[in-house]
Amino acid sequence: MSEGTGPPGPEWFEQIAHNSGVIFYALRIHPDVAFEYLGSALPARLGIPVADGTVDSAAVLDRIDPESAEQMAATLAMTPGQELTVDLKWQHVEGRSVYSRAWLRALQRPDGSVIQEGVVLDITELREVETDLRRSEERNRLLAENAWDVIWTMALDGKVTYVNPAVERVRGITVEEAMRQTPEEINPPESAARVAEHFQQVFAAIQAGTPPPNFRGEIEYYRKDGSIMTGELQVIANRDATGQVVELVGVTRDISDRKAFEAELRNHAVTDTLTGAWNRRQSTELLAADLTARRPGNALSLLMLDIDNFKTVNDSFGHQAGDHVLIEVAGRLRRGLRGNDMVARWGGEEFVVLLRDCALPEALTLAEGIRAEIAEVPFGALGRLTVSIGVAEVRADEDLASWLERADQALYRAKRAGRNGVAAAEAD
Repeated sequence: MSEGTGPPGPEWFEQIAHNSGVIFYALRIHPDVAFEYLGSALPARLGIPVADGTVDSAAVLDRIDPESAEQMAATLAMTPGQELTVDLKWQHVEGRSVYSRAWLRALQRPDGSVIQEGVVLDITELREVETDLRRSEERNRLLAENAWDVIWTMALDGKVTYVNPAVERVRGITVEEAMRQTPEEINPPESAARVAEHFQQVFAAIQAGTPPPNFRGEIEYYRKDGSIMTGELQVIANRDATGQVVELVGVTRDISDRKAFEAELRNHAVTDTLTGAWNRRQSTELLAADLTARRPGNALSLLMLDIDNFKTVNDSFGHQAGDHVLIEVAGRLRRGLRGNDMVARWGGEEFVVLLRDCALPEALTLAEGIRAEIAEVPFGALGRLTVSIGVAEVRADEDLASWLERADQALYRAKRAGRNGVAAAEAD
């Protein structure tokens, strides 16, 4: 349009519509159906050829997809004065889908015919984006709903907004129950305090406008039956396009089996597999630690115990019977000692007992009680067995090797004296 030539003409509007992708049309819907005007953009978008500036109405309307046939029929049945907004799906001549959104109104002319005027916008790209978004959301939903780990979200007011079904497998509670639980119902006190501290740091960072910290660590959870589940928890802040935190997202992986296996490995590393007592390596470390931590005047005594004639048990009754004797002796030692004493299998049929806060006289009394209890109570079909015990109280500034050697020498004196006895280490 040139300046000063008056209002724009129809050609100008046609050019604007063509270049913008907005399509104007006029469709007579009564007494027959025919386009009286149709912007060229719509046929072009459907791949329909235009001959001599005209377009075949049936060729356009036949491109409607069966999914939108009912909506199209409704537009063709509009009555004068009626207005509609309708989304339609079309089929391009090459087979791809084209989507449109139309704003329509029906008017009656003086001759009784009814014309439908409309503005159409191509929303194919919008629908493709929406479709991709729905697929992404569905994919994420499927991943979350079928994930082995517990996935949850929390609003910034502290309300849990989503928990996936894995919580039922991991903690034995339903999704609905999980979303209603208080922190005290979710975690034991120590874990609840750690989680609460992290949330306080997150909310403080949000208020200060600084990046909130993430969390990763091992947290304990209550199961429905009251048992404890150990989980590896990771919490991250979910941000919007502007960088603002909109929610917290957490993933909890059940590592209870792994923790139990690790505990079992640690237990095997420090205990005797057969008797459950400390093994020689661990007991040596414990004895050394007690020596290092001992204060002046703090008495420590050591019992070195050997099962008399143990080889005869193995030879006569077999090694399984011998194992039973070792297990039973270890059990009797634990039952006969005080709570702060230590029992270890030193090797073969030998055991070491550490008596804390125990001077030699009391240690000899405890050793005699152990000897008598073992000698007087039969070992089932094996009958009565006896033990010999050497007793040594640690000396001032004595090292572990010397202390063990004196207890061992006392043990051999007890054996040389006829077995089934208790002997004290020789005095200076």
